[in-house]
Amino acid sequence: MVERRRSQAAGRVHGGRTRGSRMSRVFILGNATVDQVHRVEHLPAPGETVLALNIARCAGGKGLNQAVAAARTGARVTLAAPVGRDTDAAFLAESLVGEASLETQWLASDAPTDLSSIWVADGGENVIVSSAGCARSVTPGQAISLCDTLVPGDILLIQGNLSAQATRAAAESAKARGALCVLNTAPIAWDMRALLGLCDIVVANAGEAAILTAGAADVGVALRAHGAATGIVTLGPKGALIASKDGQVTIAAPRVASVDTAGAGDVFAGTLVGLLATGHPLDLATQMAVAAASLSVTRRNTTPSFPTQGEIATLLEQARRSLAGLANA
Repeated sequence: MVERRRSQAAGRVHGGRTRGSRMSRVFILGNATVDQVHRVEHLPAPGETVLALNIARCAGGKGLNQAVAAARTGARVTLAAPVGRDTDAAFLAESLVGEASLETQWLASDAPTDLSSIWVADGGENVIVSSAGCARSVTPGQAISLCDTLVPGDILLIQGNLSAQATRAAAESAKARGALCVLNTAPIAWDMRALLGLCDIVVANAGEAAILTAGAADVGVALRAHGAATGIVTLGPKGALIASKDGQVTIAAPRVASVDTAGAGDVFAGTLVGLLATGHPLDLATQMAVAAASLSVTRRNTTPSFPTQGEIATLLEQARRSLAGLANA
């Protein structure tokens, strides 16, 4: 069962790349969770009990997080995610009301809605444990059916929360329809190496890239050698590395005071695909993704910390001026 819902504030925010009158769409197939965020003075050692300074409850999950970040770029975004038949599912749906240009397709599952327990220490370091029974309930057949509406120019964004079979089925379906396929490799819960050749862009953090490339010295080049057309390696406070057929380039991150890094990788991936869908080149989209993720870590919790549409517009204008200054130097 699929329930389709559009936010009350949905609609095009600004123009983007079009084919005729149609804006390229971002389609995100992934998970949605209810996040329980515990702020602690320090992360507990094995066997240690610590007391939370405070607790927050918010919408999360990599699929949902990335959809929110993508929609806030002004892109036309559809999130397809499995949820249980429970009050947590209602909480997630309510949390997305007001997200401009975001449409949801909830897949009703007999499994309970997935939950994440997030511990965040002073300084921003975090540990996350998530359930995945609901996410893993998506079948390859459902994944293929959900991708039926993709057309050339659209972008599919997938992650590692669903089963390997469902994720591969979605990637193959997207490629068959001429859509761009972007893989965010988190979490690595199964062997993703065979999937890289189906992906136009692979986004991995440094640790994930090292796992996928068996510790290669140059992980960007190694991701491409494993089949990815373009590899993007996120480097935390050091920015990001783009490896493509044109060579490698590093995008530096602004210096910020980090208080909570949870969700930063999702802000990066969502902002990246949102800007690609609205017609921006890869280097500018990556620079913007770095800036948006850097802003998010200066605030607490997951989706509540994500840059707003107004902040994204300001960051984009700053990035354009920066690139124009470099071109005229």
